[in-house]
Amino acid sequence: MTSKDIKPVIEQPATEIPLMLAQAIIVAGVLAIGEIACSPLYFTLMDHSLALVPWALEAAFLAVAFTFVVGFALLWCAESFTFKLKERFRPFGYAAVGLIGYGVWSLLVFTATINSILAKVGESVLTNGQVGAIALNGAALGFVAFLFAKLLDVKLGNRKIVAIILLIAEIVIAIIGLLIMIRMFSVLYAA
Repeated sequence: MTSKDIKPVIEQPATEIPLMLAQAIIVAGVLAIGEIACSPLYFTLMDHSLALVPWALEAAFLAVAFTFVVGFALLWCAESFTFKLKERFRPFGYAAVGLIGYGVWSLLVFTATINSILAKVGESVLTNGQVGAIALNGAALGFVAFLFAKLLDVKLGNRKIVAIILLIAEIVIAIIGLLIMIRMFSVLYAA
């Protein structure tokens, strides 16, 4: 028996880039766009304590960071979780993993970030209802992002140039958001 005799359990289509990388690029893009679109919600929750555009870029950074820190593990979990599902139900298995994963990330990371800003500028921290709204918003975004990741992975996987351009754009937006976040927290927490 040689390595050529061993076949994968799930047949993966031949693509120009690995499917999991294509899925991660899709998840990062959908989450970043979703967080930018939802930033007015957070802006309202923060009692306008922070300018809208910097917060939108910080939220996009947190979304991209989620994808490339936790997202790969969750994509692997989704692949394992949906192993025995019929092909037409697999995207919804991925979506369920995204719903839970990004919902928890939003609950923990977004609320902690927002509360650290609010506490420093003298505003009251988030109420339980606001925390729930943030978690629900994150869960919805995670559901959509992971659903699209499974539905569009082969299409993006066969378009290497488009995938690279999207990845570079996501990284640039994340770096800008990170730099804004570093600058903001250095001003807020300067002794």
